[in-house]
Amino acid sequence: MMRSALQPQPLVDTSRDGHVHTFLCRHASGSMEEYVQAAVRKGLRSLTFLEHMEVKIRYPHRSWLEETDFDYYFAEGERLRQVYQGQIEIRLGVEVGCNSDAVALLREKLQERPWDSIGLSCHFYPHGDQHFNLLSKRPESLGQLAAIGADTVLSWYFATLIKAVRNLPCTLLCHLDAALRHMPGVRFNQEHRQQIHTLLATVREQGMALEINTSGFDYRGNPFPADWIITAALALGIPLSPGSDAHRPEDVGRYFDRLPAYLEALRP
Repeated sequence: MMRSALQPQPLVDTSRDGHVHTFLCRHASGSMEEYVQAAVRKGLRSLTFLEHMEVKIRYPHRSWLEETDFDYYFAEGERLRQVYQGQIEIRLGVEVGCNSDAVALLREKLQERPWDSIGLSCHFYPHGDQHFNLLSKRPESLGQLAAIGADTVLSWYFATLIKAVRNLPCTLLCHLDAALRHMPGVRFNQEHRQQIHTLLATVREQGMALEINTSGFDYRGNPFPADWIITAALALGIPLSPGSDAHRPEDVGRYFDRLPAYLEALRP
């Protein structure tokens, strides 16, 4: 009798959602327990809260946690671990926004708490005496970023991520190509593509994982990052981590059923 061919290992573990937010970040809804309950109902084995940390950002609409919020976050997380012990693994992480003017302070704050996961993102572009949100659809941000120029903003964005990967103790790179997601007609030029390849090589050097962020299915019909970036990451041996980026309990694990086949088609 001939042996059946060995099946390749799945590229992601879709029983683990590595990126959710709660009411604590001020732009999501639902308590921590509601997210845990949603994950249990969907049969997930693990749920990682990845709440926002920003420092020295000058922006009128706060979308990150302050120290008192993180105090509550850890206390409530520990309570939920006791309540749901044996049902689901609850992990308490942080999504740190890189600010190249505050790297030392970011490193200091990251060392103060026992994070289970440290995701890296970049949400804010500095201009003059303020910042503009790269992922927001607010007209005041989009208008100013468009006036500066998408190519200029994206070149800065990828250069900033490369430096942050090298200088911050992160474990996961979040929604790599989501910047300016609400600006129509944005395209990556050759410089941006080369920066992305450099960024991926740096992620591999630092032993980080690349997030497959399924919120992209809602925005553009496929996850963040784009297919060619995922293929390049796989060729480098970078591990992939699925994250729903849920901002409502019902979005926990969204589109995870699509990921195995979707990613298998991109395997080098």
